[in-house]
Amino acid sequence: MTADISPHVLRTTAPVLDCAARLFAEHGSRGMPMSALTHRIAADTGIDTASLRRAFPTRFDLAFAVVLRSTRERVNGQLAEDDVRACPTDRMSFLVRRHVQTGWEHRSATALREEILPVLRAIDPPRHRDITALTRTYREHVREIIVGGVASGAFQVRHAGRTADDILDTLDSVLHWYEPDGGLSLPDLATVYVDLVIHHHLKSPR
Repeated sequence: MTADISPHVLRTTAPVLDCAARLFAEHGSRGMPMSALTHRIAADTGIDTASLRRAFPTRFDLAFAVVLRSTRERVNGQLAEDDVRACPTDRMSFLVRRHVQTGWEHRSATALREEILPVLRAIDPPRHRDITALTRTYREHVREIIVGGVASGAFQVRHAGRTADDILDTLDSVLHWYEPDGGLSLPDLATVYVDLVIHHHLKSPR
């Protein structure tokens, strides 16, 4: 089961999962039969098809591995880069900028996650927990920054948990409308969202 693959093994199979993510983005999660996926990945990465079949017996196993790796990278990376010594406003600003950047980089896996999570909840609760535990950790990290900001007087909100949920929903909305060719660069987009989060969601005075 790919849910039991360690983070180290997932890192060593990064080329496989990168290729799979690209193919899912191009063809959809159900657009290619597993045999075709396996042959394409083997051709692109040089890994033999037998090894791929053993590691990922089904297309769903492969999709889950792509989502799990992406979610781990985003959550663990965000937590590792956080400077707990900084003021809450700077911590939140950095989080928003990094979320926008990594969200765009991982947009295919994020869309795939939203597609497979309802299925996982129904047919494979342990795998569902693997992913939702990570997203809860991230949500708690956002909430903790908000609580610190409220305590310091930087943020003027009553419900830190509800606000954290609203902020994450707002940040993830980028994936549904942003187009790099539309005239707004990704750094400029992040600046817009920093302003929206800090001054609208968290009601920090200008």
